[in-house]
Formats: sequence, structure tokens, C-alpha cells
Amino acid sequence: MKKLIVALAALLAASQASAGWKTHFGAEDRVRAEMREDLDLDRSADDDGWLVYQLLRVNGKATLDNYEVFAEAADLRVASKYIPKAAQRDDLDLHQAYFSAGKLLGGRFGLKVGRQEMSYGKNRLISSAPWSNRVNNTDAAVVKYKSGALAADAFYGARVAWDEDGWNAPNRHDIITGVYATWQKAKGAPLVDAYFLANYDSSNLSTLNRRTVGLRAVFTLPGGVEVDAELPYQFGRSARKSVYAHAFHLDAAKDLAIAWKPRLNAGYNYASGDKKASDSVNNTFVPLYQSTHYGYGLVDLFRWQNMEEVFFQVSASPHQRLTLTGAANFYRLPSVNDSWYGSAGQKLRTKAAAAGADHYAGRELSLMAKYYLGGGLTSEAAYAHFYSGKYARDTGSGDDADWLYLQFCLKI
Repeated sequence: MKKLIVALAALLAASQASAGWKTHFGAEDRVRAEMREDLDLDRSADDDGWLVYQLLRVNGKATLDNYEVFAEAADLRVASKYIPKAAQRDDLDLHQAYFSAGKLLGGRFGLKVGRQEMSYGKNRLISSAPWSNRVNNTDAAVVKYKSGALAADAFYGARVAWDEDGWNAPNRHDIITGVYATWQKAKGAPLVDAYFLANYDSSNLSTLNRRTVGLRAVFTLPGGVEVDAELPYQFGRSARKSVYAHAFHLDAAKDLAIAWKPRLNAGYNYASGDKKASDSVNNTFVPLYQSTHYGYGLVDLFRWQNMEEVFFQVSASPHQRLTLTGAANFYRLPSVNDSWYGSAGQKLRTKAAAAGADHYAGRELSLMAKYYLGGGLTSEAAYAHFYSGKYARDTGSGDDADWLYLQFCLKI
């Protein structure tokens, strides 16, 4: 991979002096300050304070007809007050470096090779959403196919491991491969996704060999109600147990043609949890490389793993540059024999402490505002309050939590 990266950098530099190549250079600097209070649901613990994140990206792109060379470096910084720094730091390092070609073999095929961000569907399983400083990236080869209404990607890659002081190298034991296909006759027409994803540890296939198959459909009902439904199923092996797990997503949204252009959205999420820790079957659905923030509330106390959620959301634009979004999220744990998982997959409460606990975990209320300041500068702020449910009180401390942030992002 290092040789490929050097070759891409040399090609990018040479393209500036070559006739026909078009070059473009850009940068992005994002700074976010977060206030956290009692995110462990324990008011007696001294763990409240501030975190400040900075993500700086600089990139260059060269294009010629259907060919593109792209390289991007990223520098990650974290500061804190009263609480430990989050593991979101990395000295200036390579984030992306890839070569892509389109319209090969009669115009139906394309190729993208190198270090790259990968996102599919609504980021529920494979995502490179830029919330965390450490945005998911993969050293991968992707073959693309497009013919009429059908588009498909076949890929094989290794996730990149973060090294704060050294070179970020691919983790050869964290492999993702699969096919993601989409059928859509025209923009705005019904859409159907079908996928097969395999995630395995190449050092020991009996330790991790989790496969995910799924379907997703997006369509519009009479009256302008937009529906998004997804149903993945997982099987294989994990920690020497057989995997049988499933998940489900459904939401419906509608835009209202009145002042402030409000959009109403309501939905349901479910992901199975392990039924019995002592048996030979693992029923815990794992959302692979999902976004660690977007999708299941703002406080990041849940993800698509042993969770059940009902949510209601309304957004409006009182000004053309301003968008306000309010949401209410309600959470249960399908299995108290499994753990409560946070957005990054960490166990917030263990299954051992949950014997006989209630399933209701709590609810969250939040308000977010986004404002475009002009000149490539956007601002964003949000506040969320989490009300602990009976499950939290049955398994330890059950205090409420607060989370507040202010963010600025400049793109040039």
C-alpha cells in the first residue's frame, strides 16, 4: 500500500504539469466544543467537563476524462478540561489516497483503488460519517458496475488502524468484503438495495467470520409520505459461537408546504441481543462500521445493537440559512441477558449486572440548530437531555445526563 500511495502522490504532482489534467486543491477545518455531564448516569462520579475536537483536512485532486487521482491528509487534535482526553488524536497523517477510473469495458464498469472512505445506504452498516475525528477509512479495491437501473459495488479491503504518532497502516486482521447493489430507474423513483457483507478476522476465521445479508427499500406513498425500510440478517461465527442475529429499521417522513417548510419524521429501530450467554449461539446484532453519532439520538448512548427505539423528529427552516431540528427518542433493551452498548460499541452496562432488570432504558429530548454563515463556513449547535429509565436504576446508578456542543466548519 505504501508503494501505491507514493505512486499516487507522484501522479498527482506530475498531473499539474501535464496537458489535459485538471487539478483542484481544498481544505476543511472543523472545531467542536462539547460539554458532558453525567454521561455515565452517575452524578456522584467526578467526570463532568469539556472536550474540544479539531479536524483539519487538506486534499488535492487531478482529473482527466474518466480518471481521477485524489489524496488527502488529516490532522486530529483533542483538548479537555476536567475530564480525560478522548482517543481521537492523530498527528498529520494520510487519510485518503486513491485512483479511480470510470466507463471501462464498454462504459459499464469502474474501478477505485487505494485508501478511501466508504459509505453505503443510510450509513447503518458501512459509514464514513465525519462526526468523530477518526473518520472510518479503508485500504480497498472497489469494482463498480452500472447498467440502466442497476448499480453495484464489489469490494475487498482492510480497515485502517489509527496510530497517534506513527504511520496509519491497514489492519490486516480486520477485513470487510462484499457486494452492495442498488436498483432505481430514475431519481425520485422507488429504490431497492440488496447487499452481502462479510467481516472477518483473517488471523483466525473461527474467532470472527460474521456475514450480513440485507434488503433496503425507499419509496413514496400517496400523500407524499417518504418511507425507508431496512432488514439485515447476520450469520457466521464469533468468539467460537454460531451467529444468528437480525435488525430492522422503518421510518416515514413528510414535508409540509407551509411556512418554515417543516419536515415530520417518525420511525422505529430494532436490533437483536444475545438471549443466553451460556449457550453456543450469539444473537447479538453488530452494525459493523456504522456512524458513531448519527441515527440513534444525539447523546450517543445507543447504537443498532441490542436496542429497540421509537423516535419522533421535526425540522423546520425559519430562515433560508437556518435549520432547526427537535427530536424525542425512547429506548428499550430487547435482551437484559446482553449488554447495553454505546454508539462506539462500548459496554455501558454489563449483562451480569442486568439479571432481572426492566427492559426500559430511558428517553432523550434534543434540539439542534444549523446555520450557514457564508463563505464556506457553517455553524452547528445542539443540546440533549437523557432521562434514565428503570433498566439503568436496576443495574446501578440511574441519574440523568446532559450534553451540549457548538461546532464551526470551514471548507475552501
